Amino acid sequence: MSNKKETRKTTVSLSEPYVNVKIKISALWASIVFCYIYGDFFGLFKIGKIERIIEGFGPFGAVTQGSLLSVAIIVSIPCIMVALTLMLKPKICQWLNIIVATIFIIFLGATMFMSSWYFYFYLGFIEFTLKLVIIWLAWQWPKEET
Repeated sequence: MSNKKETRKTTVSLSEPYVNVKIKISALWASIVFCYIYGDFFGLFKIGKIERIIEGFGPFGAVTQGSLLSVAIIVSIPCIMVALTLMLKPKICQWLNIIVATIFIIFLGATMFMSSWYFYFYLGFIEFTLKLVIIWLAWQWPKEET
């Protein structure tokens, strides 16, 4: 008789819980907002940037009530999309995400080459990719039979 204990190898794999498409898309919008925040923060380190701000210049020229309101509106839309994606009915949410992400891809394409700094290109590429994933997820929205 052998004193060796019989051992059985069992494998344990990680489970893959279902994540609702609304949560996925909302998280992507939140990630885009972080890219905006870090891009603006890193932009402050560009030589002469602080001096230009002190002189009264913003992202699109002279700082005015209107120019800052315009920028605030533009950057608030992805912030609002985080919440709207979770709150709206699926059909409205699907099309709103496709439309808003597409508009913001066009806007990114129009503004991305206004700078030659590598970090802007990198964050712009990340934003572009995340927006494409939003469009793809919204387009592939799960269907249910009624």
